Order: sequence, then structure tokens, then C-alpha cells
Amino acid sequence: MEKRLKIGSTLAGITISIVFSLLGLTTTASAQMKDVAKSQQMPTKDEMVVAYYGRPGVKSMGILGQYSIDALIPIIKAKTDEYKKVSGNQNIVPGFDIIYGMAAGDPGRDKDYIINISDKKLMEYIDAGQKHGLVVFIDTQLGKMTPLEAIRPLLKYLKYDNVHLAIDPEFEVRGLDVRPGKQIGHISGSQVNEVQAAMTDYMNQYGIKGKKMLIVHMFRHTMLSNKNDLKTYDNIDMIFNLDGHGSPKLKVDIYNGIYKHRIANEVAGGFKLFFQEDTPRLMTPEEVLGLKSVSGTKVKEMPKLINYQ
Repeated sequence: MEKRLKIGSTLAGITISIVFSLLGLTTTASAQMKDVAKSQQMPTKDEMVVAYYGRPGVKSMGILGQYSIDALIPIIKAKTDEYKKVSGNQNIVPGFDIIYGMAAGDPGRDKDYIINISDKKLMEYIDAGQKHGLVVFIDTQLGKMTPLEAIRPLLKYLKYDNVHLAIDPEFEVRGLDVRPGKQIGHISGSQVNEVQAAMTDYMNQYGIKGKKMLIVHMFRHTMLSNKNDLKTYDNIDMIFNLDGHGSPKLKVDIYNGIYKHRIANEVAGGFKLFFQEDTPRLMTPEEVLGLKSVSGTKVKEMPKLINYQ
């Protein structure tokens, strides 16, 4: 079952108003939210995911490409344990966030500017995740494809109970005479609905029970247009993952700009950290969870997904 999601809220304070303007969340749109607590936006009440992100075998594309699976699992679990310790919440799950479809400078055989990893390589991570208790996000960049075109080949992996999906608009160049990376891409709310509908149809067709997560990456408001067209689906938990890197205070201010307002009751929050690019330092788990302030401010709505690149 689908429901229309409308985004909007009244904002107080010049700083927050500026942040919302940057993110494209207006103060005039009406809000119509279903009465669902944020703690129920993930598959299990109070569940949280701590995932490491990257492209297998590509060291420059995140920490996932810098270690073997066997070496990576204890590293991710150790980071997950840090969050369990500081929060007191033992229902925190480690995960892999795998770049399946990677944008390229060459159009390739399919003329879509995307290079996919092999099914064999992907299954190594899915199997390891099942064995060691990790969720797996299959993450795809877009190139010349629509979100639905990029997601369709991944639907078959939803049969694995630890697998979820993610779409990244940054390198979308559909309809443009440029290669990925020349400008920041974008997708629309209706295109996200198409992905959710396809996931729902596949799950219904094959009797897949429970919920699946869908990450939508963004670091600019323009990366997801027509947000008021977004719908919610009963078996899909959508996550807006804030991908921007920078100082701790900047990251917290922008995150609060999204999740302070009532959208947090419909869409879970994701908070991304960068081992190299976050300067002058990496935020601590206490700061990410809002248990400790950063330069006089702190995270107000605890994220449900924390991922590291």
C-alpha cells in the first residue's frame, strides 16, 4: 500500500531557514504525515545500521575496497560495538554498503557510463553478510539510466533477507551530452516512487516478507526534486542519506535542517562520515548520535543509518 508523502514545516531561526533553503525544503508546503514513530522506520524497533561503504577492489572508492571481506568484518563489527557502547542500544547491526554500479568516464558497451561488479563478487559479500550477521546495501550510481532501469537488475537479490537497495543520483547524466562527473545529477520524487513500486511488486510476486530499506543519497537539495511527490510504501523503509563531507558543525547543522522537521516521521535519517575528507576531524559516535554537542549544537534526531567511506 502506498501513501502520499508531503514535506513541509514552519521553521524558526535564520540559520535553520538558510539551511532549509539550501536543501530545498520550503516552509510553505503543507505536511500530511502518518502517525508512525521514527523508531519504527527500520525493520526492527530501535534498530540502527553501521555500514562501511565502497567499491570492492577499488581503494580510491571507499574503505570497502581497501580490505578483504575477512579483514573488513571485524573492523565493521568493532565500529558497531562503539555505537552499542555509547548508546546502550544493543540492536545495532553492522553492514556492507557496496557500490554495485559505478559511474565511468567511458560510455561502455551499453552506452550508460556504468560499470557493474560481477554477480559472483556481489554474492561473496551477501554470503559473508548472512554468515556473520551483516546487512548488505546494493548501491548503484546512474549514469544515463533512470533509477528504475538501474534498480531492475538488482531486484532478484531482495530474496536474501539481509539485502537492501540504494540509489545515488550524483553521477546521473540522462538526457545530457556530458559524461558523469561534469555536473551534479538529480532524480525526482516520482522516480523514487517507481523504484519503491518495483521493489514492492517483486516482493509480492515472490512472497518476500518483512521490510526492505531503500537509501537515497544526497548532499544538495537539487539531487532530489519534487519531494512532495514522494509516497511511502508499507514494506519499504526509505532513508535520506546525507553524504556531504566537511567540518563536524557543518554536517550537524545540515543534518538537523533535514531531520528537525516532520519528515523524520516518514523518512529515516542517514549520516555519512568520511575518514579522509571530513576535516578538521572525524566526528565521534557520541556526536553522530546526538549524545554530545559539537561547537554548541548537536544532532537532534538520531540517525538510523551511519555509514563510513
